[in-house]
Amino acid sequence: MTILEFLRNSWFLIAFIGGLIYWAARQDMSIDSVSRLDSRITSLENRTTLLETGIGQIQIKIDDIKEDLTLIKSAVIK
Repeated sequence: MTILEFLRNSWFLIAFIGGLIYWAARQDMSIDSVSRLDSRITSLENRTTLLETGIGQIQIKIDDIKEDLTLIKSAVIK
């Protein structure tokens, strides 16, 4: 039995092994993609936290201004 006959008779085995290697390579790329996406999500979460903090501070300032306006209105009315 020559090598060509062996390859011809076991083509399904070669295709299976090739498919297995392809699947493993795809899984390895997926892991890399997941780690990149995880780092992007972390940076977005940090940015969101900063924005929420800034919005909270602005809301406090707006509330203080509303209170001041209320005091001014009541003083003007008296």
